[in-house]
Amino acid sequence: MYAIEFEADLNSEYLRIPEFDKLKNQHVKVIVLAENMETSFTQKTAGLSPVYNFSDLVGKLEWQGDALAQQDALRNEW
Repeated sequence: MYAIEFEADLNSEYLRIPEFDKLKNQHVKVIVLAENMETSFTQKTAGLSPVYNFSDLVGKLEWQGDALAQQDALRNEW
């Protein structure tokens, strides 16, 4: 495994990766760490799937039927 660590001041949405030629055409995992996170970062701004908030439904829905039997039926579909 090859690892590279560097620090950068972000002034735009683009980031220059040192020694890019060693990483070109490979699957990489990028981790961004910030000392403080004052800006609101959401999955939507990151281009990820939306986060669903079902908190307004908590305690309002009741299951009608046998939950274990339904679970078995779903497993049998696989």
